[in-house]
Amino acid sequence: RLGRVLVALHREPGRDWTLVELAKLMGASRSVFAERFLAVTGVPPLRYLTEMRMRLAAQWISRDGMPIETAAHRLGYGSHAAFSRAFKRVTGYPPGAISNGGSTSVRPR
Repeated sequence: RLGRVLVALHREPGRDWTLVELAKLMGASRSVFAERFLAVTGVPPLRYLTEMRMRLAAQWISRDGMPIETAAHRLGYGSHAAFSRAFKRVTGYPPGAISNGGSTSVRPR
């Protein structure tokens, strides 16, 4: 049942997901869902989503040459600044560092 959640997250990474929605997809309570998700993936659900978004953004920006603002919008961020803060918090460097020919390897700190 957790597979349905993972597929949904990967299919719609820019959606404003909540724990309630994700738990409902799995057919479990929020606490049971969060516990099982952590056990399977090693990270809490919303952290997983954020890290996945940053990996996608790094690919789009570096490999595909997508503008940072476009990536931010596609991933559900309301502003370039909010996206940049999240990107730096997860990766340790600003998204501009990869748009200037940097690495696409995004590893959470």
